[in-house]
Amino acid sequence: MTKNLQSGILAVVIGLAYLVGTFNIPVFDAADEVGPRAFPYLIAAIVIICGAALIVNDLRSSERKPFSWGFAANSGVWLRILATIVIGITFGLVLDSLGYLIAMFLFMLLVSSMINVGRLKQNLIIAVTFSLVSFIAFAVILKLSLPRGLLSGFLPF
Repeated sequence: MTKNLQSGILAVVIGLAYLVGTFNIPVFDAADEVGPRAFPYLIAAIVIICGAALIVNDLRSSERKPFSWGFAANSGVWLRILATIVIGITFGLVLDSLGYLIAMFLFMLLVSSMINVGRLKQNLIIAVTFSLVSFIAFAVILKLSLPRGLLSGFLPF
């Protein structure tokens, strides 16, 4: 199988899974006309269409070179990708209990430490800055509700 065919199949599967998950989003009578499912439906449709386009274009192509993802040759890269996925899932699991600021700080510190190895001071600055700026942008300026977690008694807004 070629890279485009593999990527297209993966995109269609992920898009379908996202579409199925969208059906589980509750819809309330007080919601706006568009509803909470519109954007996820759009994203699912775009992913499925792009995946299908990759598959069709690959099957029509006369140049179909087999592709290897290079797991053995590039194991370090794949381990970092796996670690990032695990850190991201852990972030989602601890977000409510720790709160956005602490969870995002830890997420950014761990991910930036994998990319920017040996530069703890720089990674701390990145983690603190990103956490604070994104929190201020979303919670303060846009007035979105983000989990306060352990800092709920300390945050004035």
